[in-house]
Amino acid sequence: MRLSMVRAGSLAAIAALALAACAGQNAAVPATSNAMPAGIEQSLGVVDAVTTCDTSPPQYAWIFKGACDAKISVKATGGSFTLGAYDSISVKGSIGQNNAKGTAIVALADATNTNGDIEKDKGTAFPPYHGEGKTFVYAVAVNQSAQTLKPIAKKGKPILQYIITDSKGLPGKRCGAAILTSGSNGKPLWSSIPATVIVKGNVVTITQYSVPNGFEFGPKTPLYFAINCFA
Repeated sequence: MRLSMVRAGSLAAIAALALAACAGQNAAVPATSNAMPAGIEQSLGVVDAVTTCDTSPPQYAWIFKGACDAKISVKATGGSFTLGAYDSISVKGSIGQNNAKGTAIVALADATNTNGDIEKDKGTAFPPYHGEGKTFVYAVAVNQSAQTLKPIAKKGKPILQYIITDSKGLPGKRCGAAILTSGSNGKPLWSSIPATVIVKGNVVTITQYSVPNGFEFGPKTPLYFAINCFA
């Protein structure tokens, strides 16, 4: 398994890129959902159907079994994405300009790391993030193309914006993020982002305008991130 090596100074921007990267950063195709109206579901005890892609490819290493969009189309002008609701959590967002030539395909999936919704990688369990408060969602983004994708900053335009909604309510008034990197010993290491975002109702929105030096989204290299909320 390969993990992206991330310099500490680049973490804040990469956190924002994670979903976008996962989401193809402003470039995406909405995931479909066959969910019935809530009232009917409640009366019948039916769980929302979500689109999944829990296979390799498009995922590698740890396989996330939550909501997924395996064919997010990323163009140089960017785009938008919507990830169907999974375990009360839904994700949508957009990414801005980037260096894609033609169209690159990105896969994005999420999970909560509960009830076995993240498969082991060669017998090794996914490492949970122990941040402040509660980590309530994880996501993985995988660039399926052969080209390396790099965001391009444009004045006044976000390189990435993503919105996370939990219909049951977010577990805190503020949220943070972390990126899974490789430590000096080559083992997975979570690196937290110093900045925090204020929750509004059941929604937290993260917007990123700058691009970290040297950041790139390599082919078929999973990028994992975690979102935690606290008081």
